[in-house]
Amino acid sequence: QPQPGRDYRYDVVVIGSGPAGCQAALRACELGARVALLERRETLGGLGLLSGTIPSKVLRDAALCLQGARQRPFFGVTASGQKDIALPDLLARVRKVVHQQTAVVENQLQHYPDKLDVFRGYHATVESPNSVHAWLLNNPFEGLTLTAGSIVVATGSRPRGLPGIPVDNQVIFDTDSAFGPDFQRDTLPESLIVLGADSVGVEYASTFAALGCKIWLVHDEGEFLPFVDRQIVEVLTQRMEDDGVEFIRGVGYERAGRVQGPDKAQLVLADGRVLEADALIVAGGREGASQVLGLEDVGIEVTEHGLIEVNELLQTSVRSIYAAGDVTGLPSSASASGEQGRLAATYALGRRAGGGKILSPAAVYTIPEIAMVGATQQALQAMSVPYAQGVARYEDLTKAGIAGDEHGLLSLLFEPNSGCLLGVHVIGDQACELIHVGQAVMGHNGTIAYFLDSTFNTPTLAEAYKVAALDGVKNIGSGSV
Repeated sequence: QPQPGRDYRYDVVVIGSGPAGCQAALRACELGARVALLERRETLGGLGLLSGTIPSKVLRDAALCLQGARQRPFFGVTASGQKDIALPDLLARVRKVVHQQTAVVENQLQHYPDKLDVFRGYHATVESPNSVHAWLLNNPFEGLTLTAGSIVVATGSRPRGLPGIPVDNQVIFDTDSAFGPDFQRDTLPESLIVLGADSVGVEYASTFAALGCKIWLVHDEGEFLPFVDRQIVEVLTQRMEDDGVEFIRGVGYERAGRVQGPDKAQLVLADGRVLEADALIVAGGREGASQVLGLEDVGIEVTEHGLIEVNELLQTSVRSIYAAGDVTGLPSSASASGEQGRLAATYALGRRAGGGKILSPAAVYTIPEIAMVGATQQALQAMSVPYAQGVARYEDLTKAGIAGDEHGLLSLLFEPNSGCLLGVHVIGDQACELIHVGQAVMGHNGTIAYFLDSTFNTPTLAEAYKVAALDGVKNIGSGSV
């Protein structure tokens, strides 16, 4: 609570305690600044930790373990795991991991007791280029004004609603409330509708399909995951269809609601079909959580989806106000947000940062998982950039056979003459780990020759890089580009 006579002047005020906000605060402290971190919840970490990114990944891992997905190629359907999985047990696992990671965040912030003040349960508005007004959510009359040389907005994002879809958090959920730590349900849903096909929605669809749920994935456009290489999407689609996911593409919806009696969600499609399931998840993408910060009043424009435009220094149109993380738009990942937060704090304090080539990998934690860095084939084709491709299929890797995952591939895209890497795309077991090899080589301007000249341990999944490089050279030699 506000304390009479206390000095609320800071070098940097950070709004939001997700990956971008926490890393911005920590970086500013490292540089010797006096910092205030404002969070509207009592728990730090942001929605990604509390109800979005982390919970969905815990459920995915639990699905792989409990349903024996990796053992099916060896033992068939008898290895499908538990038939009656207790959802409370899954959610207990989610809560445990969230608690552990929240403790990590708390511990990191306690390293700077003399430099960092954390204000929990406070809503914030930007009053001027150098001041923030904050008040307790449970007592709006308890307010204070913080002044600072710079302000970093790191308020993250929230699910984007869809017209006519009443999210009741009982049978109709958004991607933050679905199966998060506060989800209240005793049994695993036997059927699930996912409306929209953002990354988290597709992750939930593949995860619950692996758990034996009947899934409808409804998407009113022809393609989903448009930022992913189409070859990778084809592999994912086939795997999800094998797991029983029914794709409904290019069809809009008329309305959605709750069916009384047996509590179910109902979705009426534009073509007249009616879908009913135990639950419906609205996965229409995300929007920046910036609309109630008063940014327009100080001259900062916010897009219709709540996003804040920034320059290469993560600086808004007001020189003393910076923004980082999901509130600025893509790539909208926890890892990228954290790095942006550190950069924003560095620039806000007048320091230089980086100087090298920065590559941010992206990942989609479906079953199987997807990871990528650099350009996709469709992007290169759109820019008329010549490229060659080398592919390693998991079915040709001894390690994949040992692990029981033969539904994957690694694709190298490279410039035919110089061999310079243009993109790396992976789908399959450990894809999100494997991608960092390609990221490192690309970040140091490496070429496909690195993989040709290197020796990889065997059996490993990483030797897919050598297999793909050899395939790429063969394709160039045969004129296939």
